[in-house]
Amino acid sequence: MASISTTTNKPPVQKRGTFSKRFNATYFLQDNITGSRGQLIWVIILTILTLGVLVQQLGNAPSRAWIIFGIWAVGVIGTVVGELFTLHIGATRWLKENMFNNVTNVLVTLLLALLLGIVCSGLWRWGVVNATFSPELTHPDVRTFDGASWGVLWGARKLLLTGLLGPEHNSRVIGWTLTILALWLMSFIGTRDSTRETTAGTFIRRVANTGWILSPFISYIFLAGLDYEAPFVDFRTLIVGTAIVTAIMGILWFFKVIQLNPVSTAAWVLAWPLSYLLWRTIAYVSFNAEIFSPIDPDKWGGLLLTVIFAIFVNILSFPIGILLALGRRADVQGIPWWLLWPVAILLTAWGLYTSTFGNCIGTPSFLCENVNLWATSRNGIERVISLWPLLIPLATWSFLRSFNGNFLQAFSVLFIEIIRGVPLITLLFMAIIMAPFFLPEDSQGLSNFWAVIVGYTIFTSSYMAELVRGGLQAIPNGQYEAADALGINTLQKYRFIILPQALRILIPPLAGAVIGTFKSSSLVALVGMIDLVGSTKAIIANSQWLGLRTELYVFMFVLYFLVSSVVSWYSRRLEDQSGLGVR
Repeated sequence: MASISTTTNKPPVQKRGTFSKRFNATYFLQDNITGSRGQLIWVIILTILTLGVLVQQLGNAPSRAWIIFGIWAVGVIGTVVGELFTLHIGATRWLKENMFNNVTNVLVTLLLALLLGIVCSGLWRWGVVNATFSPELTHPDVRTFDGASWGVLWGARKLLLTGLLGPEHNSRVIGWTLTILALWLMSFIGTRDSTRETTAGTFIRRVANTGWILSPFISYIFLAGLDYEAPFVDFRTLIVGTAIVTAIMGILWFFKVIQLNPVSTAAWVLAWPLSYLLWRTIAYVSFNAEIFSPIDPDKWGGLLLTVIFAIFVNILSFPIGILLALGRRADVQGIPWWLLWPVAILLTAWGLYTSTFGNCIGTPSFLCENVNLWATSRNGIERVISLWPLLIPLATWSFLRSFNGNFLQAFSVLFIEIIRGVPLITLLFMAIIMAPFFLPEDSQGLSNFWAVIVGYTIFTSSYMAELVRGGLQAIPNGQYEAADALGINTLQKYRFIILPQALRILIPPLAGAVIGTFKSSSLVALVGMIDLVGSTKAIIANSQWLGLRTELYVFMFVLYFLVSSVVSWYSRRLEDQSGLGVR
């Protein structure tokens, strides 16, 4: 009879220490030092460099070096003990994961701590211990110490903050600053998680949104003032503007982008005349009470001018960038070739007839200057240039081949690519030089400030357009298909479905664009505007503060860093509130 053997399901016997968390010196050396020849050489070089810096600092500043070394040693010992006995606390676990997770990071931490101690100690001695804060002791010839002279900041505070603006307008600048801060504070409070769904939070948000909509007008009243005798907008311009706004609202209503009823329609139509009357009333009261007197924008300067550029350039360029991005992606019916080619041929013939050969018979005088370019050419190059009308068929062929007659897309692409290919400083100079050509002959001209605003806005809008286009391309095709399946038109699709999602994605790059605009505004100093950088140059040229460059540059560094950090922090807050990156 065969024997029946019974088996018991026992777990396999594991060797002692196979899955143990105990320290293994062989594995540790192989992972951190002897894993490869390059790793060994790197660790040796890093060790020699760290020990050299440590020995040097023990000789030059023993107290500071021993403190840094002691803190580092305590951290290393605590991390090693916690790793060997698996008794990590919160601090040692953080150190192990971020600073002491291998030999290289242990040495780099000590080296960076020593170097940071050297830098911080030098800055402390220069900026605090050996510094003076007296505005009288500013000239280098009267200083007998090796430190900063922070008195220049207080002594030149007027030029740093407001430039050439007179002291009688300080109250208006302060009022405008407090207004902007109050609006930002209300927006911050109204969007907090604890107050967002409450009645008070809703009311605060409505007040803040209304204030931000009116902020350009409020800013203009505070900073530019009102001139009752020469209104900012005349009555004829008001009528034309009201007609344009009414037409736009009608188009949006026709395509069902917005909803209008008799009350809202009357409100939109009458809002502009009533606003004009209110504007003129405020100007009249201001003129008689001698408040909010007109201020020349070219007198704005310092930090005030930098903030104005940063705010208004971004406000103006953002909607323009959205329109350019939508135009670049527009897939509309182009101009047919059978309509475009006859027009191109007629324009070519007219150009050759009137310009190249100078025949102006039967041509209005304002269309022909009776210049025969072919006859007045002095050489072969000028004769070839005189045949410029022949470029019209070439441009027509390129337009049809590249854009299939889509004029909206062609304009957007050419605008974006040409502007992005030109340096900002070139556009600023061109805006100042070419502004008079676009103004009536009897006008008094455009101030440099408004010309720079136009040039800067054109430059920024091209980059904004590419940011928005990236956000539109990040939207899945299913969203476009779902919108088309609902039967809504293109304007409704972008207004209610596509743009809200795209702008939500664009929060991080838009924050970077705002920071870049704020910092790039320093280039306006090259076209004669006295912004923060321009005021610094003027202060350095003053005999009282001659040579005090470092203090001013440190001040600008800290200021730009703080503003950029606040914008970055606020953008991260918006990301968290919108759930960006959370699935």
